Amino acid sequence: MRPQEAKDILQTALSLVKADHAELALSGFTQAATRYANNAITQNLAQANTTLTVRVAFGQRVGSASINSFTPDALRQVVERAEALARQAEPDTEYLPPLEPQTYREVPAFASATAEYTPDQRAAAVQAVTQICAVQGLTAAGNFTTQHGFTALANSRGLFGYHRSSGALFTCTAMTEDSSGWAAAISEDVTAIEVEKTAELAVQKALAARHPREAEPGRYKVVLEPAAVAEMMAWLALHLDAKAADEGRSAFSGKEGEPIAAASITLRSDPAHPACPTTPFFGDGLPVPKVTWIESGVLKMLSTTRFWAQKTNRPVTGPPTNLILEGGEATVEELVAGVERGLLVTRFWYIRLVDPMRLLLTGMTRDGLFWIEAGKVQYGVKNLRFNFSPLDMLKNVVALGRPERTGDYLPAYVPPLAVEDFPFTSGTEF
Repeated sequence: MRPQEAKDILQTALSLVKADHAELALSGFTQAATRYANNAITQNLAQANTTLTVRVAFGQRVGSASINSFTPDALRQVVERAEALARQAEPDTEYLPPLEPQTYREVPAFASATAEYTPDQRAAAVQAVTQICAVQGLTAAGNFTTQHGFTALANSRGLFGYHRSSGALFTCTAMTEDSSGWAAAISEDVTAIEVEKTAELAVQKALAARHPREAEPGRYKVVLEPAAVAEMMAWLALHLDAKAADEGRSAFSGKEGEPIAAASITLRSDPAHPACPTTPFFGDGLPVPKVTWIESGVLKMLSTTRFWAQKTNRPVTGPPTNLILEGGEATVEELVAGVERGLLVTRFWYIRLVDPMRLLLTGMTRDGLFWIEAGKVQYGVKNLRFNFSPLDMLKNVVALGRPERTGDYLPAYVPPLAVEDFPFTSGTEF
């Protein structure tokens, strides 16, 4: 939907509002996915939807309702429904009136090639991938997804914002009879996705991991590939909340301004980062700022809502929308060369929170765990379970590599890391 068309729908809905305040969000997406398994396409899916959410307030009594039809009668009904809910709601003591009009950064996050990518193009890419695996006697599974969409905001104080984006994700898991290897590529521009190169990496990992051996539980020096780093860092980002810390409910309580990581660690969020762009505004219309969370190992900032920033006299940050972890120029292979005895981890799986006050996580390795000795990968290792906090992980970082785009939970541009004393508690099977 183009900006003017979105603005017209929002303005029509706003004209029907009788409440004191109103905030409207209109968002739409088109997503298509080609899934494959056992070296054959299993599904081709496509979906599209556009939704209007109306949030209104009488004083501090707030109600919201959503709809995906935009006729005059439908718009009237959704506004009336939101207002009826607001009248019956208990007061929201943290509610703040809508923002005045804002200025937003231009964030290039849309590629027309992604929006125009066809099922035939995805099918041809998947066919090339399955042939690569079949030649090696492996079976492949994964997906190739493309999507594009927009978000438009408006409120009763005259604010309006519009942003469009696109994304492409290709994953490949290559499997032998007793091992697997995984690789993925992600970008706003589908033409930047190198499916064959990605598949070949998955194949190399699967072949190198064949006939995996047991490894004793214990603390090891590890090299974490970017996907594994991003999975751990996403949990850290989700808990960077200033209110929870101030109220003593967080692993970050009392730690602002204190060293919490190795001096080599600097973690930022930047919506306009060229390798990892995100939206220029939050759902309430607040512009997404560029924020440094950790600088040279020191916790510089925790995330604040408008309410908590006002209450504590802090700047408003909102939550992290992406993770930018500064790195160096070393490759994974060069990091491995610095390990006398340890493990190379491709990615983690099924991470869960164990203790929020320590930010202690548990999870498993998956799709490529390798024994390192004398600076070289020697053989595949059976999967292991870990119990570890990303805070402790960052304290134990001894080397950083070249950042890459990754991130399932949160868009991320992070390097591989060499980490001392990473604890594995047991073997695991799934």
